Amino acid sequence: MTTATGTRVWTVAIPAPHPMKTVNRNEHWSAGSRRRRDWRETAYARIALANLPKGLTRIRVDVELRFTTNRRRDAPNYYGDVIKPCIDAMSPEKRVKARGGNGYRVERGWGLIPDDTAEFLDLTAPTIGPVVAKGLHPYGLVVLTITDLSGGDDA
Repeated sequence: MTTATGTRVWTVAIPAPHPMKTVNRNEHWSAGSRRRRDWRETAYARIALANLPKGLTRIRVDVELRFTTNRRRDAPNYYGDVIKPCIDAMSPEKRVKARGGNGYRVERGWGLIPDDTAEFLDLTAPTIGPVVAKGLHPYGLVVLTITDLSGGDDA
């Protein structure tokens, strides 16, 4: 979508593959690792479905977390296990050495931006959005609003 000012903006809704967990939890490292991998895969699939462009030089991402209940929450606490894997899915895919030294595994990425560093990504503070129906999204929803800040320098 292009705004009246010519800025390109996309919205991607990512259904939560697991209950959204904060960094304030106590669990085995492998459970968190599996959950983050599932978040990245789900985000990658939704970004691919939205057919976002590749190779942009700079973007801004606004993150809105939508839960199934109206409890009080602290949105930044969801960065590590929910938001970061979604952002990682926008970067190029990475080949990562597998645990135990048994080869490599691929972490899928779309290639929207070259890397998820501050040079290419302006990430705003996450917000809590309206409640979503549990029947439609049992674990909630993450809505990413992506704005192209590349200007004319990506040609």
